[in-house]
Amino acid sequence: MKMYNNIELITKDSHKDAGVANVEGFAHAKELTSSMITMSEFYQACKNYPIVFANNEEEGWFAVALLGLEKENKFLDEKGVWKEGCYIPAYVRRYPFIYIKNEDDLLLGFDGDHKVNKEKAGDRHFYDDKEETTPFVANVLTFMNQVQNLTKVTTEFIETLVEMDVLEESAITGKNASGKEISVNGFWILKEEKLEKLTKKNKAKLCEKNYMQPITAHLISLSNIQSLSK
Repeated sequence: MKMYNNIELITKDSHKDAGVANVEGFAHAKELTSSMITMSEFYQACKNYPIVFANNEEEGWFAVALLGLEKENKFLDEKGVWKEGCYIPAYVRRYPFIYIKNEDDLLLGFDGDHKVNKEKAGDRHFYDDKEETTPFVANVLTFMNQVQNLTKVTTEFIETLVEMDVLEESAITGKNASGKEISVNGFWILKEEKLEKLTKKNKAKLCEKNYMQPITAHLISLSNIQSLSK
């Protein structure tokens, strides 16, 4: 499910007198059943969520943490408070900001539902009196770029697993809030049997790239699948 309702590209012409309101809680993720996640987050996320892999034309290969099975984020309460002690993915924390693709460039955008005038924005405004981007925007871009770079590293990791043919498409079956059994398809998981049959050369390659750590975290995370049905 999507988090963004009204995406706007941040531009000087449209937003020189605007900023963004502070986002309280995570109500924007109440219907989010999966969140993109980077390899650097696997160790923290594997304690709470199943981590699986997916592929589409727009994103290529990417990893996701499963948060629920059917239009319900099981880690949020009715007030938009994330379950205590559970890791919150960077993809969720970056809201209301998002990168917008423009040919080969990525431009900063945000959910316009949170737009406010500069006075109400406080130190969260986009442009200063000289119409230069503010330190707030610089900090947002630093965070967004970190996530984007880690996403590329994660894609390279998954592509290596695909090349070695150790992934297998899988369906996740569980029950929704009313007790009805449902099945979620389109996810890929690593099969340990295939991993064990790799050549010494490929096993060495995984070790050299420090891929065994995220592989272990992914396998550990799969024990959380049943918790999505509770």
